[in-house]
Amino acid sequence: MSSAPIRAMQVGFILGVAALAYSFVGSARDGELRRTCTSLCALGPNYAGDNRVAPDIQLTNIDGTPARLSDLRGKTVVLVFWSSSCSVCKKQMPSVAHLAQEIKNDPRYALMTVAVDESADEVRKVMKQHAGSENPFPVALDPDSKWVMDRYGTKLFPETWIIDPSGVIRARFDGARDWSSSLALDVIDEVATGGVCPMDINGQNASGEGVKLCRSQQVM
Repeated sequence: MSSAPIRAMQVGFILGVAALAYSFVGSARDGELRRTCTSLCALGPNYAGDNRVAPDIQLTNIDGTPARLSDLRGKTVVLVFWSSSCSVCKKQMPSVAHLAQEIKNDPRYALMTVAVDESADEVRKVMKQHAGSENPFPVALDPDSKWVMDRYGTKLFPETWIIDPSGVIRARFDGARDWSSSLALDVIDEVATGGVCPMDINGQNASGEGVKLCRSQQVM
């Protein structure tokens, strides 16, 4: 066999190997994208990104203990803003209580909630009625909305933020979600393990590969 056919065979073999490698890398990337984004897409974030550090919060829980967001650095934090006068907050409350039980013994996670109420007694009453306990999860009071509205800009409740161990806001959810669902737990776990869905959602603006995946799943 002359050298020309041999070279052609070699080139063909190399191109074939390269095509297989490219296909493998593409499949792996697609699999990683779906792993980090699918649950987040399904949960429907109103904000997603990786360039906003969560403002600190310094309040007091209704049991008298300090409630400082900065003390939770190193954990993935689920931060919930709510009000005892908010009917949607009350409907969400059982799932928040369930989440509190799910993560309470896991050092990777923390749940912090802030109610824009003046009366600790009223907050306890609402939690007893809708979550079955006066103390199903920690609640700090921000009656003047100094932190909730002034620092976070929150006006409608409930609103939930997912904050990574470095203090970066990864997602925000406006309105109620089922925080006892496997989807919610998957999202929290992905953030805790460093998984980042490559998308940027801010108001009506949305971009990134993750957004394309969400739209392909018809969830955005």
